Amino acid sequence: MYLKHLQYLQLVIQHGSQAAAARAAGVSQSAIAQAMQALERQLGCVLFESAGRRKLPTAAALQAARRAAELQHGAAPLPGAWDASLLAPGVPRLRVGMAPAAALLYAPAIERHWRMLEPDGLLRIVGGTAQEQFAALERGELELAIVPRPRGWRATGLRSQLLHTSAPFVVARRGHALAQAESLEQIARAGWAVAGRVGTAGNTIEEAHRVRGWPLPRVLAQCADYGALLNLVAHSELLCTLPHPALLSDPVQAELVRLPLREGLPRYEVSAFWTPALPGRFGALLKELRGLAKA
Repeated sequence: MYLKHLQYLQLVIQHGSQAAAARAAGVSQSAIAQAMQALERQLGCVLFESAGRRKLPTAAALQAARRAAELQHGAAPLPGAWDASLLAPGVPRLRVGMAPAAALLYAPAIERHWRMLEPDGLLRIVGGTAQEQFAALERGELELAIVPRPRGWRATGLRSQLLHTSAPFVVARRGHALAQAESLEQIARAGWAVAGRVGTAGNTIEEAHRVRGWPLPRVLAQCADYGALLNLVAHSELLCTLPHPALLSDPVQAELVRLPLREGLPRYEVSAFWTPALPGRFGALLKELRGLAKA
């Protein structure tokens, strides 16, 4: 069973609706709905019952949520313990959580700055959803996170700094039958490849379909990073979206083309997040990242 689905179930019960749970998790409402459907299939039971205009959790749902909380409580210390076991005592480390595109854009600057501070220190870059990285920051497992700001996100104890606003566009291989498409409607039934997880803030084609009331896009491939994504799209019939022009600096060499769409795709803010405990010596790094984003 997928633990993430159980975590979404907890959020639905906690916040009272799938829409509120989606906002809290930083994912789309369709991702929550699909997770609940998958859980019902796996558990073989109904999780929610209609009560007027509301849906209330069944006894089975409450039991599953309690079990998920027990599993989370037991597993929460593991990442930190594993991280600590990899390092010799006294080895300086900088742990940064980043979305795939953010890693390509900002990791080199972070590495340069860290090397100036700690020539032999370890830089560890990890992934995950925005909510997962926020939780890791609060547990002291990350010093910095650079991720898309979830829709409706409300400030907690974290500090943040806007780095850039995405400028997403659609890409296909050269010679693709849809390479000259000018509207989203023309590519509504295309097959898609995405970087990162389906249902996260960075998957703009899913949000573009949702706001138009269309069925979910046909996401047929899920890649760990943008390098793998672009290589796959260049050698297949799949389309993809990219959030920043820097990810496709030479489309001719990559044998890819940018679709001339008249409509814009949903944009989102990419920000750096940290806790007040971040040492002051990283202030220069935050300033450099802000300058890099404006360049």
